[in-house]
Amino acid sequence: MDQHAPSDSTRPTAEELLARADGLRDHREWTEAAQAYAGYLRLRPEDWPIWVQYGHCMKEAGDPRAALLLYREAERLQPEDADLHLQIGHALKLLGRLEEAFEEYARALTLDPGNAAARQELMATDPVPDAPQTAAAPAPPPPAPAMPAAPPPAQPATAAPPPWPAPPRQPEPAAASLPTPAPAEAAAPGSAATVVFDASDLLDYFRHNRAPTGIQRVQLNLIREALQGAAPAVAAAFDPQRSTWVALPTALFLRLATLSRTGTDIAEPDWAAAIAEVRQLLRESPPLAFPEGSRLVNLGTSWWIPDYLRRVREAKARHGLRYIPFIHDCIPLLLPEHCAAGLVEEFARWFAAMALHADAVLTNSECTKRDFLDQLAQYLPGLSLPARVLRLDAAEPAVAAPPPAAGQPPFILCVGTIESRKNHLLLFNAWLTLVRKHGAEAVPELVCVGKKGWLAEAALALHANSPTLRARVRLLHHVSDTVLEGLYRDCLFTVYNSFYEGWGLPVTESLAHGKLALVPDHSSLREAGGEAALYFQPQNEPDLVAKLERLIFEPGFRAAQEAAIGQKLRLRRWPDLAGELLGLVEAELPALPPPLARLGFRLGEIHELRLLPGHRPSPAMAVADALREGPGWERLERWGCWTTPAGPARLRLPLPEGLEGDRLRVMLELRAPPAGSRAALRAHAADAEPGPFRSLELTAGGTIFVALPVVAGAARELVVEIAPGEAVTLPAEGTLPQRQVSLGVVSLMACREEDLAARLDYLERKGLPLRSLQ
Repeated sequence: MDQHAPSDSTRPTAEELLARADGLRDHREWTEAAQAYAGYLRLRPEDWPIWVQYGHCMKEAGDPRAALLLYREAERLQPEDADLHLQIGHALKLLGRLEEAFEEYARALTLDPGNAAARQELMATDPVPDAPQTAAAPAPPPPAPAMPAAPPPAQPATAAPPPWPAPPRQPEPAAASLPTPAPAEAAAPGSAATVVFDASDLLDYFRHNRAPTGIQRVQLNLIREALQGAAPAVAAAFDPQRSTWVALPTALFLRLATLSRTGTDIAEPDWAAAIAEVRQLLRESPPLAFPEGSRLVNLGTSWWIPDYLRRVREAKARHGLRYIPFIHDCIPLLLPEHCAAGLVEEFARWFAAMALHADAVLTNSECTKRDFLDQLAQYLPGLSLPARVLRLDAAEPAVAAPPPAAGQPPFILCVGTIESRKNHLLLFNAWLTLVRKHGAEAVPELVCVGKKGWLAEAALALHANSPTLRARVRLLHHVSDTVLEGLYRDCLFTVYNSFYEGWGLPVTESLAHGKLALVPDHSSLREAGGEAALYFQPQNEPDLVAKLERLIFEPGFRAAQEAAIGQKLRLRRWPDLAGELLGLVEAELPALPPPLARLGFRLGEIHELRLLPGHRPSPAMAVADALREGPGWERLERWGCWTTPAGPARLRLPLPEGLEGDRLRVMLELRAPPAGSRAALRAHAADAEPGPFRSLELTAGGTIFVALPVVAGAARELVVEIAPGEAVTLPAEGTLPQRQVSLGVVSLMACREEDLAARLDYLERKGLPLRSLQ
């Protein structure tokens, strides 16, 4: 018998399938409703709210994994719906993936600050579950659903006046694009006094993070406002691969600044596209041409960038550049026990070399200025380096937003990276004391917002092992600025603790939102909190607990302290700070000696050309960085430094006075690459005609000392030149990529020709044979 396909008239229409699905859903027949929604979506796959309904049914049927897949399909179609991210968070929570659930709740609250359900879930979610839940078996592969559009947000409540004067702000100018770059170098816009903000570490941070922490927030706010001001300014980034700076279009930087505030998801399309654009610029844009006399201002960090200061030195010599770094603190030198060992060494080497290259430094507080000058005096007693203070007494104005949801439990906020220096251990012990004394119901929750940092294992272990702390202390690790603003607004007050600070931005932010800050009385925190903060004795748990009790159990005391913030502290806006910053860096700078002239050199002194260990800055660390000239150098390593075939490599060694015409010897400790090497070297006075190169062959992997004769000149400098040698390929190792190298230099020393004792001492260090090149 023949079979016939049913006619179209006998098939249910999309509308009929939807009506049937809705009816089954209303009768709580979840599996049948899901099947009907699936049939409808085969006809109308772009109807994103029905993907959400499909997901609801699968979730109610006991299959949250399938529900998550369906919600994700809806997200693909409608990524900006707040309630959809709320539902994704619910599914992730059911699956025990609480860290991801928190991200979705934060995203929902970012999209809709009035979403009370997202706010409640955000405050209730513990991102470290006691035990993962067992997920149901996966459902068939249908795409992911979505939910009806969110209701309109509640009308914003009237915000309390911020504790700063609020004159009407002029309209911001449109973001100006940079001029079309020249083929060889991209010229920075503006006059000869152009300020170039080096945002290298900010952009490196954005490779793996989106929500800014303290130093990143300072850079974002200051550079953003400076770029929109009248003075010529440009943002730039240093590309270690090409060893040059590249200009960033103003519009791109402003887009990054805006996106960094509105979310935490680095995979979000707009954010990923902006970061991809930055990477392309670093790869393809021409080098930035610094205008003569321009200022290179680094508001972040640079000690992690290989050979950064060597490139600063070259730009200073070529363009008359003035280099001005910002010192946020000297904590790695003051409290090394609270820092990773590698950071302490990096910071010590950077501090030593920075002091030779900077034309002035900026600090964020008088406290940091004193610390910097004290460290400089210990390291280079005779050097006077201008230090100017830019107080960070500004914060974003509090944004009007809905009041907390009814029934939301009260909480106290702590903002800061969870690391050893912040001493969360003291806060956690204080909360245990409060709960044991007053009962859990009487003590508000402590909400700790901050990324996980180093050496915080003791505090995290106490939190993980204490049911009381897990119930009363929330750890939130990835929070956007918009969510953080809501937490500041809704908390009772804030508490901040540390062993030491350079400024203490969360204290300023708390006061800017009109919320009292309870902080230890030390370092720069008196400057950050002024007369408006409440202080406890540093590291004194009984005093901290007593102050907490007054603020928690005496509402009148807290209200009076809070009401006085506006009278006791007048904060500025970030545009005000940016204007002051530009005035400080564009002001006339004293003429300082060039880098090597800031150090004293003696004959017979051995100079290591390598990454020297140590927790304190030393002149030897600075010399290792500063002697090298020319394009033919690789970065410093623990053993020494390779030259490369890319160009000539020079060593410039200052000499003491009174040596003109004296016959000297320059001693070098050299290393051959694994394949052996042929080298050509010469030494001469800086003001003398160079002689011929002397050739040298080194056995594969071998090390040897070489002596080069030279006559001192009036210029009081010796120059050792190493001609580009044969290329030897070194394989990638650790963080080092595959490289083409020629000859390794380990150390050098200059002495009088007749000073046999100095030459012998140099040779006896390793008992290696001497090769004299005449």
